[in-house]
Amino acid sequence: MQTMTYYTASAARVLMALVFLLNGFGIIDQSIPAKELGEFGVPSSIVTVVMLGGRALEIVAGCALALGVYPRLAALGLFLFLLPATFVSHSFWLSAGTPLFQGQLINFFKNAGIWGGLLFIAASAQQPRLAPPDRANR
Repeated sequence: MQTMTYYTASAARVLMALVFLLNGFGIIDQSIPAKELGEFGVPSSIVTVVMLGGRALEIVAGCALALGVYPRLAALGLFLFLLPATFVSHSFWLSAGTPLFQGQLINFFKNAGIWGGLLFIAASAQQPRLAPPDRANR
């Protein structure tokens, strides 16, 4: 893999992973998604388990994605996590005609863009390895 491709692909994975790491470590507030799970009928005792499981997945897969350790598997796992989370957290169709509509619409399609990036990583056969590229192959 050429040096430019190595650094570009690595930077893209790190930038993609940052969103999930910020969520996983609780830097981004998760009280609203927890409330929304309750509104969808999930018992409060299960909401805590689901939120902790989601955070654990985001941290483990986010680190793997950023570091290039099984990046295709990490991207697929994050995609499978983000897909239902988006429909639960950003159901813009339920807020039509309210001030929340525009924000929910934007966040839904922002997540759809992240789906695309994760699928691209998962489908890319060649991902940079963890070690920097061999300088002799320039």
